[in-house]
Amino acid sequence: MPDKAATMPYWPRLMSVELAALYLGIGTTTLSQDGPVPKRKGRRILYDIQDLDRWADALDGQPLDEGQKKDEGTDMLARVRERIARGSD
Repeated sequence: MPDKAATMPYWPRLMSVELAALYLGIGTTTLSQDGPVPKRKGRRILYDIQDLDRWADALDGQPLDEGQKKDEGTDMLARVRERIARGSD
């Protein structure tokens, strides 16, 4: 996959799990467990680049504006609900 990323002129708005992990420089497992909530289109799991950027910004304690704080809270709540629905902790 690194070859594909190296030849891309831009990052797409919606990315597969593998491409989103590559964009962030983390593994797919870390992304799935700790990253922002993905969007689903049929059976496809896609990550929005804006969600990825907001999640990465929050990692090092960069201040978020009010809209970003609300989005982060919504994402966190969605992750908790998704894990409860799956029966994991």
